[in-house]
Amino acid sequence: MKKYIVYGSSILFSRGLEYLVLIIAPLYLAKEVYGELEFYKKIIELGTVILTFGLPTLILSFPKSSESKKYFTLISIIFITLLSILFAPFLIIFKYFTLLIPIYFNAIFFNNGIIPPFVLTYKGSNYASLYKIIISAIYYSIIIALVFFSTNPELSFVYVSYFLLPIFMVINIYFFYKNTILIYRLLKYLSLFKKLVLGSLTVVISNFANMMFLYTDIMIIKILSDTANTQIADYSFSLNISNALILIPLTLVQVDIEKLKYDNKYGSILNKKIVAFVLLLSILLLLVFVILTQTIFENYKSTFIVFFIIIIAKIFQSLSVLYGAEIIINKLFKANLMINLTALVLNIIMSYILFYKLDLIGVALASLAALIIRYLLLIRLNKKIKAQKKQ
Repeated sequence: MKKYIVYGSSILFSRGLEYLVLIIAPLYLAKEVYGELEFYKKIIELGTVILTFGLPTLILSFPKSSESKKYFTLISIIFITLLSILFAPFLIIFKYFTLLIPIYFNAIFFNNGIIPPFVLTYKGSNYASLYKIIISAIYYSIIIALVFFSTNPELSFVYVSYFLLPIFMVINIYFFYKNTILIYRLLKYLSLFKKLVLGSLTVVISNFANMMFLYTDIMIIKILSDTANTQIADYSFSLNISNALILIPLTLVQVDIEKLKYDNKYGSILNKKIVAFVLLLSILLLLVFVILTQTIFENYKSTFIVFFIIIIAKIFQSLSVLYGAEIIINKLFKANLMINLTALVLNIIMSYILFYKLDLIGVALASLAALIIRYLLLIRLNKKIKAQKKQ
């Protein structure tokens, strides 16, 4: 239980600071500026998903020995560096080249990058907790300062990485230098890395499709809305509060990822914990939303229906995390890909249609429907896995 509390506290600390930013920003900034801040944040997170190429999942699930984890992570950093060079022309074409450094920094060092799962598997949850706390404290402190004092506060999530990347790169280089990287071993693991990456393209696409659920709504609003930044602000306010729900399954699954690999019965035990905590927190978040919008965030009072739909959608997304992890552990990559792609395509189509009919409520309903379908498909696939293991 102690490891849950320690690791969970680090995630809560990190998310707490993120929410502090997302509380300060809509209070301090005009809706249009806050909406643009949120848009840049989502673009950076989406770019990070593309650039990491599914490697955080592979680092969590594949390497077993300390040596393999170390070399696999170093090769991943080199791979992401090369991929970012190839990624640069696309950002130039779409006039987002300034986002390359933030995307690169997040892909390696921040919460959705490759270093956090490396620290978790290489040094354990206590060290991973310490890493999350330190980097989050520095990262969000700078962002808060930029929101208040920058002449372009909407670019706060962009500028912060320009400050931090050189510092963390030096620390990273020093770590691998001290751990004596041998060239012949690096080449040995490079050969294995190539096979894994080529063989796991389904994981990459599947992870991308899975993560796109966090960004499709914002992209649809940006493309279709006549008042995009204002509507992004309204939708993001609800989305950011409801996203706290996903912390529970992520914490429990990540802490017990090794136990899930080797104990076939543990998934059922962990699922009961996730269901109980998710339902409890969802009720709490509803109360929090009502209190906030009745007091200091009255400008967002009209978004309650949107929030209510999103929180139900997030319940289904949260309950899907464990099932998705078990599918990855059992290496059913193609099946996982088909489920995630099916749900994503449905989400995009329904969002596009329902936005014109029901505005933001339509986008929220599209997400809810897609996530329910994905949840049911994941349950069905997991039942097949268990049935095959019994035979």
